[in-house]
Amino acid sequence: MEHPLRVDEFVPSNDMAPVEDKTLAASAAKAAPAPLAAPAPLPPLPNLPASEVQFLRPSDPQYADFLPASSRRKQLAPALRAICKTEHAVAVMVDWVRSNRLNFATRSGGHSYEGLSQSTGVAIDVRGLTQITVDKASNLVTVGSGVTLFQLYSALAAQGLALQAGSCPTVGIAGHLTGGGHGLLARSHGLTCDGLRQANVVDAQARILQANAASQPDLFWACRGGGGGSFGIATQFQIGVFPLKSALVFGVSWKLPQARAAKLFAVWQDWAPKAPSNITSIMKVGPAGGGQITMRCIGQSVGSESELRAELKRLTTSQAPSSALTVTSLAFLDAVKHFAGPLTYPSELMKAKSDYVLSPLSARGIATMMAAVAPTAPGGIVLLCDSYGGRIADVAANATAFPRRAGTQYCIQYFSSWSRAADTPGRLAQIAKVYNAMRPFMPDASYVNYCDLDLPDYARSYWGDNLTRLVAVKQQYDPTNVFHHAQSVPLAIAVA
Repeated sequence: MEHPLRVDEFVPSNDMAPVEDKTLAASAAKAAPAPLAAPAPLPPLPNLPASEVQFLRPSDPQYADFLPASSRRKQLAPALRAICKTEHAVAVMVDWVRSNRLNFATRSGGHSYEGLSQSTGVAIDVRGLTQITVDKASNLVTVGSGVTLFQLYSALAAQGLALQAGSCPTVGIAGHLTGGGHGLLARSHGLTCDGLRQANVVDAQARILQANAASQPDLFWACRGGGGGSFGIATQFQIGVFPLKSALVFGVSWKLPQARAAKLFAVWQDWAPKAPSNITSIMKVGPAGGGQITMRCIGQSVGSESELRAELKRLTTSQAPSSALTVTSLAFLDAVKHFAGPLTYPSELMKAKSDYVLSPLSARGIATMMAAVAPTAPGGIVLLCDSYGGRIADVAANATAFPRRAGTQYCIQYFSSWSRAADTPGRLAQIAKVYNAMRPFMPDASYVNYCDLDLPDYARSYWGDNLTRLVAVKQQYDPTNVFHHAQSVPLAIAVA
C-alpha cells in the first residue's frame, strides 16, 4: 500500500497511496494556562459502573494497551485513564476533574502531533464511544467520538455510502472533524467538518449540549474547524454522507534535477487548485540523493477516467515520468485501503509542520523549496502538498471556524519520521532547516490538525480572521478555561 505520509519509498512495488525538541515559543507559553493541582494522590473516583467506564491505573494489566500515542516523542503516561463508554460517564468525569481541579486531557484517536491529547494527570478517553448508526434513507450517520476513520468508512461502505475524510485509518473522527478534515474526496465533497449536522458536546459545566444550526449555533460553528480540546468534549456527531460505489485512484512519479523539478511543481501548482472538482491530488516532494528531487503525484477522482487522464497530461507532458502513470477504478472501501497504509495503530518518532499557500508560490519560492529539500538524505523528509479549491472553496471563510477557503491553493505538510531516538536531533534540525528556508514566501497560515508548538502565534496562524469569534465562543462556553492545552483557543487575544 502507498500511504501519503510514507517518506522512505516514493515508488512502491505495487502502486497503491496519501507525516525538536524546540522549546514552546514564548508567546505560546504565555498563552497556555499554568498547570492545575497535581493529580496524585487522586481523590475518590466517581461512582460509575463498569458498563459506563473503565478506570485504568499504571498497575492495571490493560493499562499499556491504551497507552501508545501516534507521536511517540509526545507520549505521556496518565495517573488515571477513564475510558468512557457512555455520554453520561464523560459528563461525570468532566464534573469530577473540574471539581477537584485536576490536570487532564481528552483522548480519542491520539494522533495529535504535539501530544495535546496526552496528560500525566487524568486522561478522559472516549475510545469507548464506538456506536455507529447509518440512516441510508436520510444519508446520515450518527457516530460516537471514539470511532476511527476506517471503522466509519467500513460501516458506510457496507451501505453503499461514503464520507469525505482523511487517509490515515486509525485517526479518530473527533479530532479530525473538529479541526477541519482534508482528504482525497475534499475537492469533490468538501472538508469533513462541512458534512457535520450536529455535535453532542459535554461543556465545562458537565452539561450535555446538542449543537446544530438551530440550537447552540455558535458552538456548532466552532466545532467545524475550531480544533479539539477548547470548548468541551465531543461525544457524538451526526454527519451527512453520500452514495459512492467506486473511485479512480492514480499515481505517477518523477526523479528530476532541481530546475526540472521546479518546473514540474509550477505546473502542478497552476493545475491542482483549479482542476475539475472531481479530482483531488497530492504532490509529494522529497530528496532523491545526489542533489536530485523525487516527486510523486497521487490522488483520487470521482469523475470519468477520460477526464482524469486528460487532466494529468499537463503533468506527464511537462516532465517525463520515471514511473508510468497508473489509474485504477476501485470500490470505495478498496480505494480507502489503497491510500490507508497499515491498518494497525502507528506509534513513531516524528515531527511535522505546515503552511497554507494562499496565493501561488513564486518561481523563486519554488526554487528555494527544491534547494532546501535536495541536500537531505533520501527518506529524511517529505513535503506533502494537498490541493484545495473545488467544493472546499464553495463555503464562505466565516461560515465555519475553518478559515482557509476561496483562494487557498494548497497546504504543505513538512513531515519526517524515524526509528532511532539517537536520530531525533538531526531529524528535527533537518525539518526546521527546510521550513525556515520557506519563511520569506509563506503567509504564516498553518493547519490546526498539524499542530506545531514552534509557532510564535499559533492562534492567528490556525484561525486567521475567525479567531475573534472563536475567542467569543470560548468566553461563552468555558469562561474559566476548564478545557485548555498548549494550543487551545485562548480566552483573550494576545496583544502583539
